[in-house]
Amino acid sequence: MRICVIHLNQIGDLMFSLPLLKALRDRYPDSLIHSVLKSSLGELLAESPLVDEIIPKPEKFSQKVSLARKLRKQRYDLLICLPRSEGALILTAVSGAGTKAGFEHFPWDLALDVRESVDRHNCWPSNARLLERLGVPRTAGDYVGLLSIDPLERGIALDGPYVVISAGASPRRLAKAWDEDKFARLIVRLHERYALTPVLVGAGDTKESNALIARGVESDARGGAVPVVDLTGRLGLRELAALLKKASLFVGIDSGVMHLASALDTPVVALFGPTDPALVGPQNRRSEVVRHVMSCVPCYLDRTCEEVECMRSLAVDEVMDACTRILEW
Repeated sequence: MRICVIHLNQIGDLMFSLPLLKALRDRYPDSLIHSVLKSSLGELLAESPLVDEIIPKPEKFSQKVSLARKLRKQRYDLLICLPRSEGALILTAVSGAGTKAGFEHFPWDLALDVRESVDRHNCWPSNARLLERLGVPRTAGDYVGLLSIDPLERGIALDGPYVVISAGASPRRLAKAWDEDKFARLIVRLHERYALTPVLVGAGDTKESNALIARGVESDARGGAVPVVDLTGRLGLRELAALLKKASLFVGIDSGVMHLASALDTPVVALFGPTDPALVGPQNRRSEVVRHVMSCVPCYLDRTCEEVECMRSLAVDEVMDACTRILEW
């Protein structure tokens, strides 16, 4: 059995695909499984027993043509396309795979032999339904523990317990953002009560937001300095995973980093606003979602909202209470 899975481009979506890969591996233990995914995500599956080969997604058109030819030569028995993009579905259509499965996106899904609908956006429940249509039993109910990361192989050496903070306030995530001054006050309280060193993480486009948090911590700290470690834009994904695996706590917005922490079974406090935690919340048991039930949520960012009250109304006390419950579990 030769199987290919074309993945989406975000960290969280990759985590949602892990139980799908496990189900395929368990159903077809002697199969050859290839994963086509974004180059930057490849290191997260580099040592995974769930896949045999990682095929990087190209960016240039000429490289995409070469990829199409390569996939066709593989003569896959089954190809699963998780993205609904035109490019990915066209690639699936020309793959020559025996069975082509994926998600509805008319008319680009016409080449699919097996298709399934999506719950507003990509999530594990949608992937699970696709497996059911393929007749593949689910052997894991979530992504927890399915990521193969050695916490000792890489990472940042830190003295004492620490909390990883992922504000994630990049330009494309502003509707999910929580106020920087609230993050700063939360960090100070976590340090005062639990002596947790705050570690700020994020991509390069979150540098300004994390710098504001660090300055807020400096001004809010009472009775001594709080040693903020700012690693924004400095970590590869395996280094980030190793850092998360050894953390005492993760606090952040709905993001791929949050799902990475949850997959590694790090204690998680997740701040939710416009998205639905029932579909895309953290999946490990030692986690808690902080959100307000409002008539307009979840809106999935479909509407223009200058107030973003669902996030701005979240109080520091609420988030601190959630952190306390998780830390004193």
